Amino acid sequence: MKKLGVLAVGAFAALLGAVWWFSDPLPEPVTVTLTGGPAPPRIAPEEAGIDRVALDEAATYAGERNTRALVVAHNGHIVFEKYWGDTNYDTPVELSGFVPVLVALAAGSAVEDRLIPGLEQPMSNYVPGFAEGPSGKKSLKELLSHDVADDMGWSANLAAEALERLTKQGYETVVAERLWKPMEGGTFSMARRSAEGPGAVRASCCMTARLGDWMRVGELLSRHGVFEGNELVPPDFVTKMFTPVAKDAKRGWLVHVGGEFAAHDTVWLESEGEQRLWVIPSRELVILRVGDAPSKDRGWTEAMIPDSVVRGMSALREGQAGQDVDPNRFAPH
Repeated sequence: MKKLGVLAVGAFAALLGAVWWFSDPLPEPVTVTLTGGPAPPRIAPEEAGIDRVALDEAATYAGERNTRALVVAHNGHIVFEKYWGDTNYDTPVELSGFVPVLVALAAGSAVEDRLIPGLEQPMSNYVPGFAEGPSGKKSLKELLSHDVADDMGWSANLAAEALERLTKQGYETVVAERLWKPMEGGTFSMARRSAEGPGAVRASCCMTARLGDWMRVGELLSRHGVFEGNELVPPDFVTKMFTPVAKDAKRGWLVHVGGEFAAHDTVWLESEGEQRLWVIPSRELVILRVGDAPSKDRGWTEAMIPDSVVRGMSALREGQAGQDVDPNRFAPH
């Protein structure tokens, strides 16, 4: 009985230890305080050549599916925005699925500044601290090209660590200096992986930033790495990002590609709850949907919102659709 009592006490102590371990709060996120620039100019849809009825159709579809914000920008101007509840353009939102793309853009910035001689070389060739092990033998291109969702988080974090060692800056500083400040983004925070050192913050998820700053990321992508005349990445870098990593692959460099859309060059970022950032470079369009998952009885058609907007553009209404647009592939209304 005495032995049983000792075992019981030991088991109880182990249980308490497990409870303490798993309930131990995560470290506070790293916050980068920045003064964001003004929002892009707002113009009427008609001035941008977009039919307001088509935008209203997109908003109706979104509103019926637990959406909190739908924002449309064309050629660097906000042409439509609809908010539900207390959400607005400056609301901080956590869009974890969007975050990995920042690694690709930051890598492009390092290439632009010639800190990286080439994406194809093993990282150990030019990144201090990366030994000739399995990680060091990988190139940044390999990390950016992962097409398996389970590997993307690992790839993003490892690529971010390479950028940290290369720039001698924490990844949050890399994002701030190379992307957020040039885009005039505001304060953001990133979840920690560890207390300090390389890899201290997550590059794969868990970043909170203003809703409008994700529109800035969309503009940077839609303009092939140029933001308000400032070239942040090499001219062909975003084109490579948007190219499928393999035949029939549905991913480029940490972006989704190859969907069934009216505009064939539609690419998108996605986060939990069917939150989306659609980018259509040929139409100079950026469309952001923030909210919760649609109810099962409503369903979700990926192309409905972006195709509604494209359908409303002047060229299409006048029968002047270019080669990048297929009017027969619009989502039904």
